[in-house]
Amino acid sequence: MSQAFRWTRRVEFCETDAAGIAHFSAFLCYMEQAEHALLRAVGWSVTHDLGDGWHLSWPRVHVECDYAGVARFEDELDIEVRVAKLGNKSVTYHFSFELKGNRIASGKIVAVCCRVASGKPLASVAIPMELLTRLQEYVEETPA
Repeated sequence: MSQAFRWTRRVEFCETDAAGIAHFSAFLCYMEQAEHALLRAVGWSVTHDLGDGWHLSWPRVHVECDYAGVARFEDELDIEVRVAKLGNKSVTYHFSFELKGNRIASGKIVAVCCRVASGKPLASVAIPMELLTRLQEYVEETPA
């Protein structure tokens, strides 16, 4: 049975608009921060050193967010992360944002595993088996 990764954060003043509401773009940062927290929780990082100046990183190829409510300065958001799809070279994450038990937003990020070095072109590569195994417990179950 899969499980969700849960992460909590407060809305900071700098993330709000003139009405005191968390700006829509802040949710994209929250999703990325929650993804990084999940990777740290499984003993990985969003950048993984390969040696010789190369590292793995995760450029985003798709991001979306739907809003159903608002968050304000100092509200505490509960963010749930699940892996919607774990491919050979990409991961699709689903995010759910709750405020005091009410869903206020949901989102999605598709990130591609790439080999990166300064001044070199990006190259998508297979996700290391070690990371695939660690993320497996967060993969959403598909209905039978």
